[in-house]
Amino acid sequence: MKAAFAYMGNIYIPLRTLFSGLGIELVVPPPPNNKTLNLGARLATETMCIPFKLTLGNIIKAMDMGADTVIHPSDVWSCRFGYYGRLYCYILKDLGYKFDRIDVAGHKFWEHYRTIKSLNKNSDILTTKAILEAIYRAYNKSSVMEFIEQTARNIRPYEIEKGFMTRILDRYLRALDKITSVKEMKQLKKRFVSDVNTIKKDLSRQPLKIKIVGESYCVVEPFVNFNLIQVLGENGILVDPFLTAHKWLGFHSIRLGNQERKLIKKLAHPYWKYNVGGEDENAVGYSLLAAQQGYDGIICLHPFGCMSSTAVQPVLQKISRDKNIPYLDIGLDEQTSETGFNTRIDAFISVLEKRRKLVRVE
Repeated sequence: MKAAFAYMGNIYIPLRTLFSGLGIELVVPPPPNNKTLNLGARLATETMCIPFKLTLGNIIKAMDMGADTVIHPSDVWSCRFGYYGRLYCYILKDLGYKFDRIDVAGHKFWEHYRTIKSLNKNSDILTTKAILEAIYRAYNKSSVMEFIEQTARNIRPYEIEKGFMTRILDRYLRALDKITSVKEMKQLKKRFVSDVNTIKKDLSRQPLKIKIVGESYCVVEPFVNFNLIQVLGENGILVDPFLTAHKWLGFHSIRLGNQERKLIKKLAHPYWKYNVGGEDENAVGYSLLAAQQGYDGIICLHPFGCMSSTAVQPVLQKISRDKNIPYLDIGLDEQTSETGFNTRIDAFISVLEKRRKLVRVE
């Protein structure tokens, strides 16, 4: 089985290990680009969000690379994301592609088990072993990936040679993607720490701290947000996204970090009593947490026209006023220009810098 999966950011790194351990070859298309986005936008209806258009383009590219199965999380919830898998398949069939489809959902556990069992000699013992080992290796790889990415975010504002941390990050992520054993992952993590310690840093700097909230895909996928996390970090700003590829796998699959989730829900409740869809409640809760923790500003990234992201904007603006923390909202679609995006970000950073100077004077 060769599977296509709608990925974002570096999520394919642990997923490749997971699927491989189950007997499935994950077909990963080239990183998202304008051609991929234009392909998806041409085939999708205009009102669909940019995550759908870009992932549709990726799925089609994976099919052209030999994928014979489409795998996608699917269930009934308030965001249309749970229905994307079906829409991909309808469009692919209209285009003449022949393939199998697997909708990953909790209520289909035994159906998924039987599929994996057919790939493991129809043996319950081999299937159970394969599942446990695949999850173990994938989780460890995802954890190492999270450590590497978080370290990069923390180091960039202090590095003297701009871009040095990013080069180390890219090299180790490529290496991590190629290894499979947990022992190798631990060794790679040690080498990474050793290399990071060689970076020359100016620890006297006091970088601005910005929290990024919003919709999952727009926060995690660098192509959509014009590599915002890297760009801000290399310009001396400490960036903290509320969600990463590793956290997405935890929050939306096996519900890791449940205590953090409860805290965010509790914080959000006075302002947002019900989760109407997507990451609206998370956006409210993490914005309030950022205010408590002394962040200088909040940036909200979301698809243009997303119902839940649009509905929550007045509340996020109220939090900005109530907690005296600057807030920038940016809606993204295939028409968003990098120049216009960067202009808004630059203006926001200027406001934060002037605000900090005024606070020091007072």
